[in-house]
Formats: sequence, structure tokens, C-alpha cells
Amino acid sequence: MNSIFSKLQHNYYEILKVILFILAIAIVVWISPKERFFKYEIQAGKPWKHNDLIATFDFSVIKTEAELAEEKEIILKNFVPYFRFDEEIGTDVMRDVEERFVLEWALSDTNEQPQDSLRYILFLKKTVKSILEKGIIRYNPVLEGRGKSYRIKLIRGNEVRNVVIDQLYDVRSANAYALKQVQKLNVPDSVYLKEIIIQSLVQNVIYDFDKSDADKTELLKQISPTSGLVQRGELIISTGGLVTPEKVQILTSLKTEYEKGLGSSKASEYIFAGGVLLVTLLFVIQFLFLWLYKRRYYDEMKNVIIILLSQVLVVVLGIYVFKNFPQFAYLVPYAILPIIIVAFLDEGIAIIVYLITVMILGFNAPNSFDFFYTQFTAGLIAVFAVRDLSKRGDLFRTSLFVFLTYMVVYVSMMFVQEGSFKSISLQTISYLAGSSILLLLAFPIIYLYEKLFGVITQLSLLELSNTNNPLLRELSLKAPGTFQHSLQVANLASEALYEIGGDALLARTGALYHDIGKMENPLFFVENQVPGYNPHDELTYEESARIIIGHVLSGIEMARKAKVPEQIIDFIRTHHGIRRVEYFYRLERKLNPGMEVDPADFTYHGPIPFSRETAVVMMVDSIEAASRSIAKPNEQKINDLVENIINAQMEDRQLINANITLKEINTVKKVIKKKLLSIHHIRVAYPD
Repeated sequence: MNSIFSKLQHNYYEILKVILFILAIAIVVWISPKERFFKYEIQAGKPWKHNDLIATFDFSVIKTEAELAEEKEIILKNFVPYFRFDEEIGTDVMRDVEERFVLEWALSDTNEQPQDSLRYILFLKKTVKSILEKGIIRYNPVLEGRGKSYRIKLIRGNEVRNVVIDQLYDVRSANAYALKQVQKLNVPDSVYLKEIIIQSLVQNVIYDFDKSDADKTELLKQISPTSGLVQRGELIISTGGLVTPEKVQILTSLKTEYEKGLGSSKASEYIFAGGVLLVTLLFVIQFLFLWLYKRRYYDEMKNVIIILLSQVLVVVLGIYVFKNFPQFAYLVPYAILPIIIVAFLDEGIAIIVYLITVMILGFNAPNSFDFFYTQFTAGLIAVFAVRDLSKRGDLFRTSLFVFLTYMVVYVSMMFVQEGSFKSISLQTISYLAGSSILLLLAFPIIYLYEKLFGVITQLSLLELSNTNNPLLRELSLKAPGTFQHSLQVANLASEALYEIGGDALLARTGALYHDIGKMENPLFFVENQVPGYNPHDELTYEESARIIIGHVLSGIEMARKAKVPEQIIDFIRTHHGIRRVEYFYRLERKLNPGMEVDPADFTYHGPIPFSRETAVVMMVDSIEAASRSIAKPNEQKINDLVENIINAQMEDRQLINANITLKEINTVKKVIKKKLLSIHHIRVAYPD
């Protein structure tokens, strides 16, 4: 039991990575649809490449969206709207007519007799009543463009009857009728009578929204979603038969019914188990690829988290869109996944991870083959286009290339499937353009990942390596000699890393910061001293060594205070490894012959370099500093200097943790020698 716990404790890091993969599998399986997959690919306009397809069960043929839209349009076009006759308006109007007349009569200067007022009131009430009895219809948008023969349903009390609009008044025709009746009365001063009628008339035939909408909804519900039946045993399509639009609809209906019908609970279990195995197999392939071929990335837990988190988020988003908004399937920026992985890891990982992700999405995507071909092609182009991602313009260029790839694939698909331009959809093109533009979201996502996981990208390294950065600017002012030394180390290291295939920009940036701790006591370092004064003359050798060693710890503190990433701080920690300050150590021993001198007081705290980049910076740092002390440098002296320093570092086991080979070390030596010869303006000695 103790041995088991011991193994678990020793390998907990690896176990945690496996758990992360299992968690990713569980999430993908959980969100994936549990329907069966239709095993035939439907390609319109192409011959049927499979065996004769015979229906194994009865199913209805589902109408197309265009057919349903056409039927809906016909129903709405022929729909008869409801209007309601308002009976209560009449009483209020009659009272209003009488009050208006009494007021007008009192103000009028007329010679007519009082008995005439009674006659006029009766006339007004009779005229208004006759108009209201017939009805004045209120305008509604449903009447737009309708002629006088347009039919409506008029609700009056408990009765509903069909009425032609011409049987009702509108405001204009009601006013015209009132004027005509007043003229028939033949009264000398009839203007005020006409005004009373016009001002009293109210529209009493009003559109009934509730009844109309309810009736319209009921009619639309009656539209059948299917148009025909395919019976069990019926031949759907034979081998080599052309997949016509009619056949596409039948096959699509079969696919829908097939994926919907889970059958027995046992079949459901089989379907679930099959989905688990398919997803698990793909993730196992991804795991083995990382473990076997990309071990240096796999060993870092944060790299595994970045891969799985990004991958699962894209899968979740894609499946959610497929389920709820299938029309927007091509609007999702799937190619953002390889862009993010390239920014933090490398192209090989990006391609494999994206391939597996698109395969998982392809199980659930509409038109699986079209989806897979389109998205995987665009993703590969994104990987090639964004390979270095060293400036913001690279991502805009990638977005453009992805869109052009989408267009080439889409148009090619249309040619192959339809044989013409006619089926090209501007809406689909707009979705593809939107997906390409959404790739620019990689900017904030990469920034978020950098802060969340403490990793850096080429963009961050470029910003950090700018010599106007506050920390480097301060170094150039306080310790100008150290600053010049750091620039030389950065140039030499980046050139060497470029030749052996390492991260040249990372090494350059790390080299610029490796000696920032010297700002605390700049005059104690020879490159910053002025002739005639050396502050070490006033100190013991042990104190001098402590100050020299202290620049590493000071540099770490300064870098952390300035929020420099840990990957850059690693260069500060490791550039002297665990070597001794040999100069002061030997002087101390010479000063105290026969006495025991503790080497720990003269030894850097380390750690030793653990990558090609930190190893190369250690080599270059020692060589560049030592090369300044060569009197009358020539080719032989520089050759001996480089060989002696690097061989001494190897003998001191300073490079044993770095993943750098002897062949690469020899290449580094050649690069440094060549560059130092150029720096010191030494001609190469040519043979006779």
C-alpha cells in the first residue's frame, strides 16, 4: 500500500494531466447530441455512391423551408381580417350632436323661428345615426393597397359576417354623405350644420387585433410540415442515381427521422457508448502525439491546460450553435483555436489539435463533409499565415487569408455540387466574412491567457525587448557599460539560437534583462568603472564577492517589481549558474594561505540553465565579458577564449540540465567566434 501511495505521490503531475484529458472527454460527451449519426453523406447534384437505399421504416417527407414559406405567404395573403363594430359610440355621439347644436344656435344671429331648431336637431341626429349605423371604418395597415371590393369579417354583437369595404364609410365618404344631406335640407345658412356633423362623426369599425391574430395563428398551425409518405421497403435511391433536389428532401427527411428515433433503451446505451469511444479515441491520439512528439510542451502543465481549455471552449460553442442556431454554423470563428495555440506553442500541435477538434464538431455539424473540408482548410491557412505572430498586422493578414480560403472552398463546392453560380448565397458569404473578422478576437484572448497562465508570446517579447522599456531605460542611464554589454549578449545569443533552431527572440529579450541587478551598485562592476577608481579596493574579497553575487538576487527583485514574466526572470537566475566568483575566490585563498576558505561564500546560488536559450545566454555572457579584457585580440586568442570558457562550463556541469546537444554547442561556438571576429575587426587568416 505504501508503495502505491509513493508512486502516486511521485507521479501526481502526470496523473493530473490524465485527469484533465478525462475531464475534457467528459465535457465533450456531455454536451454532444445523443442521437444516432446518419452514415450517408448527402451531396446534391452528384451520383449516389452508396448501395441501393431502401426505407426500413415509414416516414414522412419534410417540406423545405421555401415550401413552408410559400404556403405561409399564401395564407397571409388570403387571410380575411376581423373588424369590430363599436355599438357604444352612438349614444355619446347623439348627445354630443345635440350639445353642439344648442351652442351654435345660441351664438347664431339668425331670423329663423324656434320651431326650426327642433327640425334641425332631428335632422342632425337622423343623419349622424344613419352614418354610424352603416359604420365608419378606421384605417389599419392591413388595408394598405386593398381595393373597395376587399372583404373583411365584421363582428357586430354576437354576429360575424363578411363585409366588403365598399359597404362601409371611411372618413372622406362619410363627410361627403353628410354634405349631400345638408344640401338636400336647403337651409340658407347650413355651414354650421355641416360642421356639427363632421365634428361629431367617430370611426366605429375598428381592427380587432386579438381575434385576427388568434385566427391567423390557427390557420398557420394547419400548415402541414410534410408532403408525402415513404413506406417501408420502398426504394429511395439506387446506386449511381442522381441526387436531385427532390431526392435531397427525401434523404434529409430520412436522416431527421433516423437521428430522432433512438428505439429501445438498449439502442440508446449503444449510441452513448459509441459516442464516448469516438471522442475518447480522438483525445487519446492527441495525448499520445503530445507525449511522444512534443514532450517539451507536454511537460508544462500550463501548456496542457491552454490546449484543452481552448479546445473544449470551441467545441462547446460550436455544438451550442449547431443545436440552437444552425443557420449561424459558419459564423463561428473556429480557426481562432490554431491561432491561439500557435501563439503559445507551435504549428505541429496547432494542426493536430485543430484536426481533432474539427473532427469532433463534424459529427454534429450540418453537412459534415462540407463543414470539415471548409473549416480544416481555413484552419491550416491560419496556421501558415500566423506562424510567427510578431506584429499586430500578422493577425489582420491571417483574417484576410482565411476569408479568401473560405471563398475559394465555398465557390468550388458550389461548382462541384450545383454546376453554376446560381446557388451562391450572399448570406453565407456574409457569415464567412463575419467568421474571418471575429478571428481578431484572438488579440484579447491571447492577452487574457498571458495574464491567466503566466506565459508570453512573440508580441509580448517584442514589447519587452524594446530598449525604451522603463527598466531597460533605467539600466542605460544608471549602468551604461552594463547596458552595452547586455546589448552585445542579446545580439550574439539571438544569432546563435537562430542557427540551432531555438527561440531567438526569447533569448534576446532574456539577455537584455539578465544583468539589470547591477543597477543597484553599478560602480562595483568593471564595465561601469572610470579609470583610476575601483570601489572594491575598500572592501574585503568576501564582501566584494557578496556584492557581485548579489546582482542576481537584486535583478530578480527588480524584475518582479516591474512585473516582468517569469520566463525572462529565468535568464537572470541562471546566467551564472552555480559557478564561483573565481577572481575574488583566488585572491582570498592567496591572502590566507593554509586557511580553509568556504567556497559557498564565493558561489552563485543558481539554478543552472535548464533550456537551450538560458544555456546559450550563459555561454555568451561569460565570453562577451571576457573578450573585453583581451589585449590585441586576434583569431587565435578569440578561438582559445571561446573554447576554454565553454569547455570549463561543461566540465563544471553547468549545462547538464539544458536540452542542448554537443552538435548545437559546437554550432554556438562557431557563431560566437565569427561574430567576435567581426566586432573586433579581425581579418580571418587565409591559408597560403
